[in-house]
Amino acid sequence: MLNSIIKRHSKITPLSDTEIKVIRSATKLFLTQGFSKTTHRQIADESGIGLGTITYHYKVKEDLLRVLFEELMDFHLDLIDASQEKSNDALFSYALEIAVQIALCETDDKAYDLYYAAYSHPATFDYIKDWAAKKNYHLLRDRLPDWSEEDFRTVENITGGIELAAFTAPKNRYFSLQDKISLFLDSMMKIYNIPESDRKQTISRVLSLNCEKIAVEMFDKFLKRLD
Repeated sequence: MLNSIIKRHSKITPLSDTEIKVIRSATKLFLTQGFSKTTHRQIADESGIGLGTITYHYKVKEDLLRVLFEELMDFHLDLIDASQEKSNDALFSYALEIAVQIALCETDDKAYDLYYAAYSHPATFDYIKDWAAKKNYHLLRDRLPDWSEEDFRTVENITGGIELAAFTAPKNRYFSLQDKISLFLDSMMKIYNIPESDRKQTISRVLSLNCEKIAVEMFDKFLKRLD
């Protein structure tokens, strides 16, 4: 995974050996002990790079989080591609991807820590919204032929906030994970003007799957790519 992160960013702006060491060390710490518990000092100790040098390149650790999230979003696309290949249903693939994200944050503390931090930090959140707008335009444009990609980007300012709210509303005995997924998907699809019959059918299909298992498998695969 780290090699692909470095390769991706080197295509945009070549990374120095120092930056590569910092990215490797920060990513390892984020994924093993959690984002919120990781400090610049720990990254310095892990990488052997001076603290001042690290803060020169990455003033806040959220700058490093974005690097990691760009890779994680590729795993979301893998899930969508696999779903579309199997179901040939773009709306179902749209719903499954975000349901799995909700399930992952509910079942894995480190994953929750990463997603919550990314959605809470303006620069990282802007990246996620842009990524999601392009993804949703690709998946839903046939249902919304009058919508431009910019329309999807505008709506994402609202739907992204709904996702953050869903992360921070943990399940309990009165509000199960299935309740959360159902309410969340219904709310999101309403924003995209999906007819009620299609919403109900899609939600039913998603809830028939073990989203927690799919989420854990996806995140485990992501973690195993750590060098």
